[in-house]
Amino acid sequence: MQLVVSPYLEPGDVEALRAASDTPLDALRAIAARCLADIEDALIRDRLNALAWLTASGLLEIKLALRLDAQGGYARGIFHEKAGVFTDAHDNHVTFSGSSNETAGGLLENFESIKVFCSWRDTEGRVQEEIDNFEALWKNSTPGLKVLDFSSISKELLDRYRDPGRPPPGINLHEAREPITSCAFQPPVGFDLRPYQKEAIRAWSKNGGRGILAMATGSGKTLTALTLASKVAEKNHSLVLIIVCPFINLCRQWIREMVTFGLNPVAAFEGRERWQALMDEGYQRLSAGLSQVHAIVTTNATFMSESFQSRLQPRVAVGAFHHLLIADEVHNLGAPGIKTVLPDGISMRVGLSATPERHHDAIGTQAVIEYFGKVIYEYTLDQAIAEGRLCPYRYYPVLVDLTEPEAEEYAEISAKLARIMPAVDRGDDIEQAAMRLLIKRARLLGGAANKMTALDSLISSLPEGPQKAIFYCGDGRTTDSITDDEVRQIQAVARLLGEKHGLRVRNFTYRETAQEREEILRDLASGFLDGVVAIRCLDEGIDLPDLRMGFLLASSTNPRQFIQRRGRLLRNASGKSRAIIYDFIVSPPDYGGDQDDDAFNMERAFFRRELARIVEFCQMAENGPEALGSLRELRIKHNLLAG
Repeated sequence: MQLVVSPYLEPGDVEALRAASDTPLDALRAIAARCLADIEDALIRDRLNALAWLTASGLLEIKLALRLDAQGGYARGIFHEKAGVFTDAHDNHVTFSGSSNETAGGLLENFESIKVFCSWRDTEGRVQEEIDNFEALWKNSTPGLKVLDFSSISKELLDRYRDPGRPPPGINLHEAREPITSCAFQPPVGFDLRPYQKEAIRAWSKNGGRGILAMATGSGKTLTALTLASKVAEKNHSLVLIIVCPFINLCRQWIREMVTFGLNPVAAFEGRERWQALMDEGYQRLSAGLSQVHAIVTTNATFMSESFQSRLQPRVAVGAFHHLLIADEVHNLGAPGIKTVLPDGISMRVGLSATPERHHDAIGTQAVIEYFGKVIYEYTLDQAIAEGRLCPYRYYPVLVDLTEPEAEEYAEISAKLARIMPAVDRGDDIEQAAMRLLIKRARLLGGAANKMTALDSLISSLPEGPQKAIFYCGDGRTTDSITDDEVRQIQAVARLLGEKHGLRVRNFTYRETAQEREEILRDLASGFLDGVVAIRCLDEGIDLPDLRMGFLLASSTNPRQFIQRRGRLLRNASGKSRAIIYDFIVSPPDYGGDQDDDAFNMERAFFRRELARIVEFCQMAENGPEALGSLRELRIKHNLLAG
């Protein structure tokens, strides 16, 4: 079989091809790998299994067709012609041109046609015309196109979809050639590190191959770490590269980047039967010298499982291979349980996080530092904004009052807290009682009913409405502004946006499957969705460069959360000049007591922590002084004007 196909080129791909004019196949490999990395559909993967077997058996040749502009340079758009020739052993031919889309619309609703001709009934020479056209295409003599041989690269890329136990009919399992799986682990063509990324890699190397890179969200931690790993691979053959992430979607994000670096990582998550054999096979290939890098991407949960650790630790102890562990959002590895399974046998370790310190967990923070090393390089958010690596933003605090019943409940919680807080250190029972009250207080503030009213009014006032927006909700309950029912805040927000304002939004929570989450992110990036409504699932790691607006209906005073959320909105994207952040802040009810009593001082201490978060947002906002000035009365009320 001979196939001529066309890659879909993003604007940046065209620039990469032009920059790599002498070696276009290197750039095309990265482009094709990225497209294949997104495939989840079982039917498509089954087709790819068949193609992979054909390439492994030497029965399939593939070439890529690229459009050329008037000056002979690479152009966007695709070679979209559909034509084919079938030939049998007796030199009979059937040709076709055109296609019918294999979708419900294409098969049942559209008006489409395919023209088919056969050589034994072809008085007008249509068959020979199609054969001549294909031969010209195959030989790279079709005007306006550049056709390049891609067979060997296709064999390598498709091999990840080849199921050894399921060759298609007609393929002899024993005659199939060994697929090409070794490839150069290196940055994609046209990619250059920025100066601060180079500094981060040098700092890690000088620190003996350990350390934490504290780099602002959106500043390129992933690409920095993969470039670092490629440099390690140059000096350490038989390298096992392990990437650990907190979420599956973040794992897939890493895999998409890794394939552009020439890696074919094992996706060690979602079912042991899918990855155990591949993980073992990777070690075997290293032992046999058939590959130089064995890359594995896994979640925190899978990494700490016995099935993963049992495959990793014996090999680490033997020391036959070099291991490099890269932990994304490394602060998560200080949690009880997972910190106890971090393998001592891995000597090279990289921690990545915009916020390495664990909030109110000095023991967990110390465990992370003891294993990965200290923070050896820091690239802050204000540096990233100043250097144009992240976009500027405007910040608008939205003050809301508690309803009368909410204010009464709040006063009751505050009175109880004021009585027991001084005695918190005296025993676990009192500490747990205080924690329950603090959680209840936080949920009351997070789900304040007037936030829905304020959001409704704000959405109505926006001239063009929210676009590519994220709505962060609390995990408490509130009153649905449409039905007056008591529901979870995330449900009320989604319903308000969809039913009253006609916005296309979807929830992004732990309830959605990994595949549904991928679909939501794609729809948001394409503009099909106006926004997503989340609680905590989008706090860490997920790359959403096109986000334009953020609505913080609930926030904790944990610095990691608000730093990550802000960073999520500040990634640069085409046509994006700035981000807009609306922060819904509850104004605590007036306190009628003396400003010297314990209750007032407790409330003042609570609000001081909230104010610290607000000031942090204001300090780097384009409209910072104006935003902070809008809170002047509230700060005076709590005697915090100087803060």
